[in-house]
Parts: sequence; structure tokens; C-alpha cells
Amino acid sequence: MKKAIGIIILGLVLIYFVALVPNNAEAKPDWSKCSGDKTASFDYIPLFCYGKDGKLLSKNERKIIDKEWKKDKHYKAISYKDGKHELPEHARPNDATISLYEERKKRFIDKRRQGRLYIIEPKGNAKNFNFEKNLASSKLEKQLSKGFLLSYLFYDNGIIKYDGKAKDGRFKKDITNETIFFTHSTGKSITSYIVGHAICDGYISSIDEIIDWPLMKNTLYQGQPLRNLLNMNAGDKHTVNFKANRVMGSKTHHRDMSLKTIAKLLDGTKAKGNEVFYNNVLTDIIANYIVFKAGDKYDELMKKVFQDKVKIEHEVAYEKHKKFRQYIASYSYFMTRLDFLRVAEAIMIDYQDRTCVGNYLRESQQQAKNWYKYRPFKDNAHWFLHNYAKKYGSQFYFDFYKMKKRNIIATEGYNGQNMLIDLDNSRIVITNSAATGWDVRTYMLNVIRKGELPK
Repeated sequence: MKKAIGIIILGLVLIYFVALVPNNAEAKPDWSKCSGDKTASFDYIPLFCYGKDGKLLSKNERKIIDKEWKKDKHYKAISYKDGKHELPEHARPNDATISLYEERKKRFIDKRRQGRLYIIEPKGNAKNFNFEKNLASSKLEKQLSKGFLLSYLFYDNGIIKYDGKAKDGRFKKDITNETIFFTHSTGKSITSYIVGHAICDGYISSIDEIIDWPLMKNTLYQGQPLRNLLNMNAGDKHTVNFKANRVMGSKTHHRDMSLKTIAKLLDGTKAKGNEVFYNNVLTDIIANYIVFKAGDKYDELMKKVFQDKVKIEHEVAYEKHKKFRQYIASYSYFMTRLDFLRVAEAIMIDYQDRTCVGNYLRESQQQAKNWYKYRPFKDNAHWFLHNYAKKYGSQFYFDFYKMKKRNIIATEGYNGQNMLIDLDNSRIVITNSAATGWDVRTYMLNVIRKGELPK
């Protein structure tokens, strides 16, 4: 009986100690919790402090474990609770984790193919870019060998002077010219570019057209100029959560409901103030305003943009709203790396040639608002491109730090799906990335500012 009680007590003690062992694949053993360290401040000794012989681990044994921990961290995939098919922004993933999330992304897109993708097929007229031998850059080589950048393109006056992809063999599937990337919020800028075409083709009268839309007649957007929506100063901060992806207290992501449901949730709302507020829901509303205005010519408009203007090589798609009827659109696009560049080049040429759409882009730049997230001196500012933009207009970033009086336009997507375009010198940098954690100054801003890659 005493023996049985002793076993039970021992079992409870072991359970207590096991609970102290780090169970997160990223958690390194904290040796300060082990007896004998000057920093120890605990009245118990965690189980990880002991070896198989029951004795406390020596310093050399701890070093071996630390080395193995680093090895495991490098090779074992980590699944984050706050990211189903995409990594959270705070993640600093190893190659196995990047590979895992690339697979999840593909499964997500394949699942959306079951009725929830709007697809623009290529026409077969894709422009063939001119390539030169990659300029030397040990920093880029290192990033693409072991960093978070998956694709890097440097275009200079019509020539691709650096065509970089993550090193073959790093992941279960290599990054290729056929790999599909999320655009994330770069899709907001693409949506704005489509607005420009809708204006030039007569579907929308101007950037100052007053919103008169039966679906939104009882919401804060009715009666406002389109300009306010494009600049994200429509006074709608109170209508969404802090991530700006859920409406009026709803627990459902805005893309997992119909636009009609969103309009019902917004029923009776009034605009409050006119400060710029970055709102994910709003761009989907703009995307569907294009659907409303173009009517049965919507497919024709989209083909004109992507097939005739951009001249895509592979299919471009966006995620449809769930439970859709007429209003299907979103800014959540999927496209390949070189089609990212084709979009950026089309934007640049329109601006430079002062086409009708180019004049829309110029007007967007001239009337851009002060960007409330301009903070180039803040700690860790260098993870995000938007921290270096002084202006925001029509879903684009303008007026960049250390590039005063230069015409620079940029887009930024979650985890580094970015475009930075020098409209004066015909330079473009395109990045597709698995995670933040690389310096946008080094790989984007300085490249555009100086016209040189990092050494």
C-alpha cells in the first residue's frame, strides 16, 4: 500500500516537473532555472536540468543540448496557432516552416478553386523581358540562400538586372516562375489601378464621383466622393475591429460573408471624422463598386487591364466573397513573380506616358494625404516599407524618406509582397517573401535611391 502511494506521489511530482519543460518547438531551455546558476531564483529544479543518469547536466552537456536545439529549430517545421495558411508577421521561420506554409498556401488556393476564385486567363501575348547576368550582391545571395526573401527582381530601364529566387533544394518545392504568391495588400493598389481604367473607360465619371449605390444607400459611404474611399479617409474607423477585417462586431472575416451582409451590418452608420484609417474591408467595397459600375462589362474591363495592358503570362485570380451573387470582388489577388513585375511596369509606363490612367495615378499622387504611419526612426521600422512613406493616396504610397522631390510609388503586401517603382528613372524592385525580418532599406529603398544593389 505504501509502495502504491509512493508511486502515485512520484507520478504527480513527475507530472509537475514535466509541465515545466518548454513544449514550444521554439523554446530554448532556460539554464538559469537550474540549481547552481547565480541567476537561479526558483525553489524547484525543472526536469530538463537533469540527464538520463538523474544528475544535473554539466555546462558541456548543456552546450551540446543548445547545439541540438539550434539544429532542431533549423530543420523542424513550426505550426503557428495564429496562421492557418500564412505565417504571422512576428514569425522568423526556418526553411521547414516556410516549406510547410508554402504547401498550405497551395492547398488554400486549390480549395478556393472550388467556386471561390475569379480568374483572368492569359491571352498568350505576355511580354518577354530582357535579362542580363545578375549584378553581384553577396547580401542578396545570402538572403536567397537562407533568408526570408523567396523572390527578388531588380528592373532597370527595361532590363532585369537581378533575377533572384530562393536557392533550389531549400524547400519541398522550389520557387519557380510558376509559383503563385499572395498579393495581400499590394492587391489594394491593383484595385485602385483598375479604378483608373474604369474611369478612363467611362464606367466611373471621376475620382470625385459621388457614391450613389443602392446596396450602400443606408451606410456611411453613400453620398461620399469616391476619393474619400480611395484615400481611406471615409470616417469608418468605428465600423471595424482593430485588424480592420471584421465589421461592426461580427466574428466572421469580411470575405467569408456576402457584401449584402456587410451592407446590413453597416446599416445606419454615419461617417466620423476624416482622418486616414487603413481599412481592409473598405478596399473590397471599392472592388465591388467597380463591379456595380461596370455591370455586364466587368469581365471585359478586367481582361482589358490584365490581358491587354499588363499582358500577364500566367493566370491571375482573386478570392471571391463567400455567399456571393453579383458582388464577388476582393483585393486578395494571386499571381506569379514576373506578373507582379508586369503590373508594376504597366503602372510605370502609364504614369510616364501620361495616358488617361497615368493621369489618374498623377492625380492620386498630387492629392495624397499625410500618412499616419510615417515613422522612419522607430525601432524595427525597417521591417515595413510603409514606415518610410510620407503620403498615401488612392491605395498607393508616395513621398519616401530620403527621396524628396522624386516620383516614387509603392505598394506593400503582408509579409513583404512589395513593389517599389522609380517613375523618374524607370527602376523597379519586386519582392515576394515568406516573412518580414529583412531590411526594406537595404533591399528596396536604397536600391531605388542609388540605383545599386547591396554589396
